[in-house]
Amino acid sequence: MSQLRLLDVEAGLPSTDGLAQRAAEFCETAPHRQDPYGRRNWGGTLHSLCSYQGKLKPAIGHFLVSWFTEPGWRVLDPMAGVGTIPLEARRQGRVAIANDLSPLADCVSRAKVEPFDPRDVATIVDDLAAFIKGGPALEQVEVEDDLSFGLNGPIRDYFHADTLREVALARRYFLLTEGLQPAARDVVRSSLLHILHGNRPYALSRRSHPVTPFAPTGAFEYRSLIERLSERLGRVLPLLQELAEESPPGESHLGDFRELVCPTIDAVITSPPFAKSFRFWSMNWMRLWFTGWEREDFGSEPKRYLETEQRQDFAAYGEFAVAMHGLMRPGGVLVMHLGETASVNMAEELSPLIDPLFEIQHVGRECVLDTESHGLRDKGATVAHWYLFATRRPG
Repeated sequence: MSQLRLLDVEAGLPSTDGLAQRAAEFCETAPHRQDPYGRRNWGGTLHSLCSYQGKLKPAIGHFLVSWFTEPGWRVLDPMAGVGTIPLEARRQGRVAIANDLSPLADCVSRAKVEPFDPRDVATIVDDLAAFIKGGPALEQVEVEDDLSFGLNGPIRDYFHADTLREVALARRYFLLTEGLQPAARDVVRSSLLHILHGNRPYALSRRSHPVTPFAPTGAFEYRSLIERLSERLGRVLPLLQELAEESPPGESHLGDFRELVCPTIDAVITSPPFAKSFRFWSMNWMRLWFTGWEREDFGSEPKRYLETEQRQDFAAYGEFAVAMHGLMRPGGVLVMHLGETASVNMAEELSPLIDPLFEIQHVGRECVLDTESHGLRDKGATVAHWYLFATRRPG
């Protein structure tokens, strides 16, 4: 069994030298539910760099990192979403590695974990403003871009005509500058994604929902993209710069976890899509459109995702075990945050697939029937969370 020197100084918890014992203690005490960690807004602005349906609660990521890894470790989340676990890893002095197949998720994760020059951010905003100012009229934009697409109504219904033109040209700008100063670019793009739609004054859209773009209501009102983007960056840039001064830089990768290549990993902590979970591509459709998906991609791209694969069976997690085993050092730690519905227990389904390559140390359950809905109409089918703790077998 891997011997870990683990201590959460902030919570005043005692150290332990065994993963199984520590895992049992974590599951029994659920430190992420205790005040102040259990509060809805715990974790701060950076965890809300861009709102996202299906995001792991930051407090869970915080304690999984602090209890089961050490400073300096390379900590990977191969299905990182918008980087909740990697951000907590970076905050706590670990080298954070994020990976996801979604361009939206990769964009937000990169902004949270990779180093950037603030001067590049200012340059990108200026270039974006010039690109929009010098761009074609809305009539020409609509000829070239499909603004009639939408899953809760067409994109053009969400914005005043002048704002719609700016949004469409901003999307075009980021697609044309792909690969240039990626971290700074994604800091700007993530901030813009956050204000793309919502029900608050800073949003560019008519009244909708800040997490999922439900059909808009209310009057059409012009809202300057550059002005609102600059206001958002004014809030998040100082926090990102402070993080960079205090924490080691990490890295974000766009792609399938089965194809990930990176230096040797000390720990994998991940929360894969739950069984019968929300379809992320429909709940996050407008932001996926902004990061590059076209109308046809919403029919083809989801087939590549684990969320779709596991609706048939969980065989892909055997490939997950192989891939993670190949990336991790002997004795490296694997922690998985899993879901249970009335008919499917992911911990039971995945354990036999993980066991050949990882020694399972502990599996624990947490009932979540009392979790809050965050204003959404459907909380999904999940009735409990499970935590699977394992160590990489030799060979």
